[in-house]
Amino acid sequence: MNAIKLSKTDCKNCYKCVRHCPVKAIRIKDQQAQIIEDMCIVCGTCLKICPQNAKYIRSDIGKVKEFISQGFTVIASLAPSFISLTDSPERLIGAIKKLGFSAVEETAAGARLVSQKYKEIVEAKPGENVISTACPTINYLIQTYYPHVVGNMAEVVSPMIAHGKMIKKRMGMDAKVIFIGPCVAKKHESEEPQCEGFVDAVLTYDELYQWFEEENIDISQCREAELDNEEPGSSRFYPMPGGVLMSMGLDREIQKTMSIDGIDECMDILEYLSSGKGIKGAFLEMNACRGGCLNGSGCNKLKKGILEERRKLIEFAVKSRAANKNKGDKIKLDKVFSGKSPDAKMPTEDEIRGILKKIGKPGKEKEFNCGACGYNSCREKAIAVYQGKAELYMCLPYMKERAESISNIIISNTPNVIMAINEDFEIQEFNKSAEKMFGLSRADIIGKKAYDYFDVYEFICLMESGESLITKKISFDNYGIRTQATIVRLNEHGLILGIFKDITEEEKQKEKDFKVKNESIKLAQDVIDKQMYVAQQIASLLGETTAETKVSLSKLKDIMLKSEES
Repeated sequence: MNAIKLSKTDCKNCYKCVRHCPVKAIRIKDQQAQIIEDMCIVCGTCLKICPQNAKYIRSDIGKVKEFISQGFTVIASLAPSFISLTDSPERLIGAIKKLGFSAVEETAAGARLVSQKYKEIVEAKPGENVISTACPTINYLIQTYYPHVVGNMAEVVSPMIAHGKMIKKRMGMDAKVIFIGPCVAKKHESEEPQCEGFVDAVLTYDELYQWFEEENIDISQCREAELDNEEPGSSRFYPMPGGVLMSMGLDREIQKTMSIDGIDECMDILEYLSSGKGIKGAFLEMNACRGGCLNGSGCNKLKKGILEERRKLIEFAVKSRAANKNKGDKIKLDKVFSGKSPDAKMPTEDEIRGILKKIGKPGKEKEFNCGACGYNSCREKAIAVYQGKAELYMCLPYMKERAESISNIIISNTPNVIMAINEDFEIQEFNKSAEKMFGLSRADIIGKKAYDYFDVYEFICLMESGESLITKKISFDNYGIRTQATIVRLNEHGLILGIFKDITEEEKQKEKDFKVKNESIKLAQDVIDKQMYVAQQIASLLGETTAETKVSLSKLKDIMLKSEES
């Protein structure tokens, strides 16, 4: 189970972990980084360089707390690099015991036995190269990527496992051994089949100090306490480059030894050894971390500077160097290493070219090898795509070119006018539709002052108002053009973007329609007025004749009445 975990929500798809992973053991799937466990060497590089802290270390704090609460005898195996963490090692030991540990011992006791075993192997194999195996990351690197060199690995457990075996032999298998150190890979190593059961949990220094914070433990206020095992002598030099050689007494034999720290440097040496060339009969001390274990990936929050850490370690180790005893506990330290190259099928040349063609790289002239995707070359990335480690469109130049191409196509072919000006009213964009509408050349107008050609009143209003958008009708009277405009402020780019739809013909048609309507209304009104006039005239004539009839009939009535009376 890998000690390094990833948080999908925090991963921002920047490919920085892919770019820096020395063995490219990270795949990108669904735009998220994933660790390929059978390829990972647990070096912790991705932990150090992730800008979003999307990678984190599996915590064993809860596991250790449970051991303590259940009443087990819990022994801390403290890596010798602990001296770099504090100016008061005795108070640090006291703080660890305050957490509930039964005892605190120094892992360097196990390193002393390992160094003795190394010397025996070197003496038994004169003329052969022997590689130290105290660093689990280097062990995983050799087994996975340099299987031809596995035969040169010293078949010895690490100091952590050696010390765990010492404690278990003395205290019984029920005792719980907790390694505390700077190395993330130790979490993985403790669960290996050949090592399982001798170290029950691993805490990094970062985890230890996190636990102190949770328990409100101030180291400076803790009682001083001593380590519970005897001083291991020169094995305390283990965390620094050359420390293994010093503990073996080989640090002065320059022609027969080599100390290499830093994973890139180790890979260079391993490449050289794999070729069958080079040195013979040398002991090679290899450490994945540049600066040795003092620069381990499990103490990122506690750095005080490699020189200061190294000074403190040397002072601490020198005090007990004379106390180094050639004592050999009867403990089996053997460990078998075997090659386990990852099964990665390689594509054919045609398949590589086919993948490259899909991302706009039909020929080598398009292979920029910029490394933005995390891989050293376009071909290497194409192989990763074939193997399922990378996604096809991780190519930044291609995606940028594609995005720009699509944007340019849209801008060039939209029927709407697009014009952008900066805060100094200089024209920054003027598309084909704008050229056609205003009869101006883009080449001539780009960079010129917009107010020399157009009424920029609305642009000024937007700048001064603080609003982000205006939508209204705008007329360019000197061009005889009317538009429906949307003007947007692009603060991040310092631009004002205007998008104009030509509505000149529509507006003219509306004016024509309005004129026709007005004429129709006037004609209708004239007809109404004439009808009313005629009606009034008829009414007037009817009124007169009716009155005359009434008078005549009245007179006739009177005549008839008078005649009847007579």
